[in-house]
Amino acid sequence: MDDNIDLIWVILCAILVSAMQAGFCCLESGLVRTKNSINVAIKNLVDFCISSAIFWAVGFQLMFGESAFGLVGYALSPGSTWNARDHAFFLFQLTFCGTATTIVSGAVAERMSFLGYFMASAILASVIYPVTGHWIWGGLGFDHAAGWLARLGFHDFAGSTAVHSVGGWIAWAAILIIGPRLGRFTPRPKPIEGHDLPIAVLGVFLLWVGWFGFNGGSTLAFTDNIPQILVNTSQGGAAGGLTALFTTWRLHRRPRVPAIINGVIGGLVSVTAGVDVMTPAGATCAGAIGGVLCTLSESAMNRARIDDAVGVVPAHLVCGIWGTLAVALLGDPQQWVGDYSFWRVLSVQLLGIVTVGLYAFLVGFSLLWALNRVLPCRVSAEQERTGLNISEHGASTSIQTLLASMDSHSIVGDFTQHVWVEPEAEAAAIAAHYNRVLDKINATTQALVASREGLLSILNAPAFPVVISHTQTSRLHFINERAAELFGFTMQESGRYQELDFWEEPMEREHFLSQLKTGQPLSNFEAHLRQINGNTFWSLLSAICLEYDGEDCILFSFSDISDRKITEEELRQFAQTDALTGAYNRRFFLQQAKLALLKCQTKNLPLTAMMLDIDDFKQVNDTYGHAVGDRAIQLVANACANNLRDEDIFGRLGGDEFSIMLPATSANKASAVAERIRGAIARSLFDEHNRVIPITVSIGIAQAHANDSVHDVLNQADQALYAAKRLGRNRVEKLVAVEESSIGVHSHGVHSQ
Repeated sequence: MDDNIDLIWVILCAILVSAMQAGFCCLESGLVRTKNSINVAIKNLVDFCISSAIFWAVGFQLMFGESAFGLVGYALSPGSTWNARDHAFFLFQLTFCGTATTIVSGAVAERMSFLGYFMASAILASVIYPVTGHWIWGGLGFDHAAGWLARLGFHDFAGSTAVHSVGGWIAWAAILIIGPRLGRFTPRPKPIEGHDLPIAVLGVFLLWVGWFGFNGGSTLAFTDNIPQILVNTSQGGAAGGLTALFTTWRLHRRPRVPAIINGVIGGLVSVTAGVDVMTPAGATCAGAIGGVLCTLSESAMNRARIDDAVGVVPAHLVCGIWGTLAVALLGDPQQWVGDYSFWRVLSVQLLGIVTVGLYAFLVGFSLLWALNRVLPCRVSAEQERTGLNISEHGASTSIQTLLASMDSHSIVGDFTQHVWVEPEAEAAAIAAHYNRVLDKINATTQALVASREGLLSILNAPAFPVVISHTQTSRLHFINERAAELFGFTMQESGRYQELDFWEEPMEREHFLSQLKTGQPLSNFEAHLRQINGNTFWSLLSAICLEYDGEDCILFSFSDISDRKITEEELRQFAQTDALTGAYNRRFFLQQAKLALLKCQTKNLPLTAMMLDIDDFKQVNDTYGHAVGDRAIQLVANACANNLRDEDIFGRLGGDEFSIMLPATSANKASAVAERIRGAIARSLFDEHNRVIPITVSIGIAQAHANDSVHDVLNQADQALYAAKRLGRNRVEKLVAVEESSIGVHSHGVHSQ
């Protein structure tokens, strides 16, 4: 009775595993575009047919026959001598081979020819899966000698490596050989969305159910640990889906459906190798890590521009490798083979991963590369654009037929004819809506044609200068007579010029275009335009992007605002400068001084302030008059301006009092500047009515400290100025800070030059 229960259990699990083919079919056909869905679906069916035929003919013997040095099987007894248990074992293993085969073709969907699918499946089912499977599972079922990895204690209970990594390695090889889908990464990377994500999600549920047979049946008997195996299976898938959800939410700011789908699959793959030696907590942890690895590796592949249509490599290869390592990292040590230590188990698992990976990838890549040289595995670019449903099978869906008709409209440019779809087809409602849109477009087009003459009359109105030019080349499409007059040429001469000729600064045009790229009309854009004789004028532009004669163009109108700009500049100068000297007035000087001080303090640079005034200025005013006093003030201002840098800040604070800020300048260097200014003024004698009038200045200098304000440093310079006057005038004095470490404060003394 127990033997019969074991037999029924294995057969039931084999049926569940075979149902995974339906899951793969739904998953992959849902994740591809409509034009390839039929091709993907039939490919899944044919994959299973191919793997079944080849596994029966050669694969089963290579995998489970008498072992030749633990490398490959041979001399398996013929099927006519098998008992019911042998047939059940064959059926169960056959479904595993079909799973590995189906994994490969999903990765290269939408661009691999049907012959390429066929040959890739044949290669995997004949010379790769059976050989690596013998290394891991050889000796099962027929009491033959075990494969060499099994003898070392390599543990892969239900095929994280034997099935999923092997399929993933061949998928990786095929992806590298045939390259990405058209438009996937060029001209810029963009995802290709599946046409039916609900069907893809249904596929995941079917796979999840089938996985219970995948893992539960690998006991090959109805044992007491099957319930825990099934619990571990469920926990791994759930944890993988959740962590993939959180990871894609973190990476993409939204829960991406394909990433969550593959996270569930990655979690299931991650527990498959050690589902029999893990606790539910260990299986949950393994699945959770698998979901994260799956999502991150998919993002890495996208950055590397490697196109995996349904995420096979992240979900099956990456998670298969992780699941095999998880046997050592998360498995129950009491259930490991023999008395192996953790490091022994980990090293054996690593050895299995590396050797199986090298064999599967190198052999698979070599055979597929050679095949591709003889019979290209990829369809032509035209076939790929058309879709593999039609190009490979001559089949089409109603939606694809509708899309083909719409594409024809866009190519020919004739929108007067309706599209036709079978009235009862699923795309009939879409076709009806599209035809109504066509009617609206045709009506609008006729109205536009009727109003073209009216538009031209508006554009040629003498009140508005109008230009229409090509966005990129600046070639003139249209210019009215008023605009030509403003730029200085006749309408007959307009063919000699481009719109770029009218800009004083080409970079200003680039800024103008960047403002227009927002898609909104642009108004009140100030630009420096140029006439053909070289004269320039300020203009206020209004513009909009439009299509003109089938090209992307800009239309803009403008007006001359040169007089307004001159007035604005005069007002600005009046608001900022002293009318007598041209130096900054007190208010604007203090504003600029604050900015300079903040900048120097931020960058830890020195800043020095000067205060200067004319010696005995009141006497000069009283003796020679205010006109002479004004000329004396102008003399001082000119001497200062001639000895300062562009970045220095110079202002008249009132009367004969001036101030200078020297950024990035120490007090010592400022002293040299002050001496040049003092000397220049002292050597310049003021002559009025043949009278020689000596003009001298006193200058005070102070260097700003870390926490000083503008008020602080100007007060310190003012102290130095008074010291200069007290010591005899016509001199430069510097305020020096002396640090008193005993009390932690600064006192100031005056140092004479």
